[in-house]
Amino acid sequence: MPKTLRHEIKADQLLEKGLEIIWSKGYNGTSVNDIVKAADVPKGSFYFYFDSKEDFAIKALDKYFTMQFTPALEVLKNSLGSPKQRLLNFYEFRVKVLKEQLNCKMGCLGCNLSNEMSEHNEKIRNAVLDRHNLIKKEIITVAKEAQELGEINASIDIEDLIGFIEDAGKGAMTTMKEMKDAYPVDNHMNIVKSVLLK
Repeated sequence: MPKTLRHEIKADQLLEKGLEIIWSKGYNGTSVNDIVKAADVPKGSFYFYFDSKEDFAIKALDKYFTMQFTPALEVLKNSLGSPKQRLLNFYEFRVKVLKEQLNCKMGCLGCNLSNEMSEHNEKIRNAVLDRHNLIKKEIITVAKEAQELGEINASIDIEDLIGFIEDAGKGAMTTMKEMKDAYPVDNHMNIVKSVLLK
């Protein structure tokens, strides 16, 4: 096996194990020791694959967004439904993941890191913002299709609408974690439906 492939496999193993820890314990609550212990590798190996814990966190964000957003993006881009229905399916899919896979406890890793680190670390803040903006761009594209077909009121500014829905969704995930209950994300979904179904 070439060294580069071994390197990628080991780095991915560290990311997979460490991502779960940083997602549940936060950036400051996670040590390099926690990550290497979970991945069962020597501590010195960590710095062979990552420049720093900050570098690890940014690469973990990439892995997280690929893991979580790829299936959601497939729902959003599914050509079988109308654009508005695809938007609704997309938001329903995200709520389903929060409730069924994450048990209303984990929230979004990007939101968690943003809440914790935005005031203290520009690289992490920008990494989260870049990924959220990429997602928002995809959602806006479909919402504009829906508006062009008359499925969404033509007087609404689509970028403002999606920005509001996304921001409200982040708040709902934070409250969901506080309450350890699905009500905030269910309520958010109900409001999204009421806005988009008009």
